[in-house]
Parts: sequence; structure tokens; C-alpha cells
Amino acid sequence: MNSGSSAELRRQADQVPWDLRRWFDDRTIVRLALDAVQSLERGIPPVPGQDLSPRMMLTLLSYCYAVGVYGSEDIVWATRHDAAARYICAHNPPDMEAVRAFRRAARSKIAACLVRMMQQAWALKLDAAEVDYGGYGWFESDLNREIRDRADVKLEVAALMDRIGLEV
Repeated sequence: MNSGSSAELRRQADQVPWDLRRWFDDRTIVRLALDAVQSLERGIPPVPGQDLSPRMMLTLLSYCYAVGVYGSEDIVWATRHDAAARYICAHNPPDMEAVRAFRRAARSKIAACLVRMMQQAWALKLDAAEVDYGGYGWFESDLNREIRDRADVKLEVAALMDRIGLEV
């Protein structure tokens, strides 16, 4: 394994892409989303006013946010035109109101899934690059803080996109 300098590791931590498709194919990202949802013990809230699977909704929103699709209208569009989003929905896509309502009800669960997905994406990328960051405990702490902040920003962007869409 290669040993990275602390400056190089910090630079790499800032390189976790906003759209995970820069690193992985859709199949891998869907797997990351499914694994993240599976890692949650319980407590996924139901989809308010809808007969939709909470796990499906959590997987869909986690996948979409991880690939840079934020607005409810764009997510609904993706369930019709993006093969991975269609696969996640299994022919039972949500409408825009369901996406908005679930995002509000499950914000902390979505954030937890996004954090898990980005951590796993980083671990996969790190393994592929054969970088050894052993002895750099600060790095893992900084990376996790960066990832948590990024998950929060993604959720804020999603809420903002919906507010803008409602005002137009």
C-alpha cells in the first residue's frame, strides 16, 4: 500500500464528489443506497398519506440525492426516465407531494443514509487506490465531519429546490 501524506489525504477528502456517478456506475450507487437503508435498525417513518414502502422511498431519495437529483419534480421525472430510479421504485413511483412529505418526515434517516453511502463510497475508492491512512485518526474524523456537512447541504438543497418550484 502507498502511504499518503497528511496534505494529500486532506485534498482527497475534499474530493468526495457531489454526484457519486463521477466515481461509480448506477448499479454500485443503488447497492450503496440499499446497503445504507438496510443498515438502519428501524424507525423509518411511513410515507404521509401514501401507500408506499418507506424503505423504497428512503432508498430512492438517498440514491437521487447521492447523484445530484434534488427537487421533487426531478425525482418523479427520474422514476420514469432513469433506469436506476425506476428499478428502486419497482413500478410504484411516488408523486411530488409524497417525495416532499417523506423528505420532511424522514430527514434524519435520509441524512444517515447519505452519510453511510458517502463513507462507503470513500472506502471503496480508498481500497481501489490502495492508500494507507493508518495513523491519521484526525483524517477519519475530518472526513466524517465533511461527509455529515455534505449530507446536510444536500437535504437543504432539496428543500430549497421544492420551495422554488412551489413559487414558480
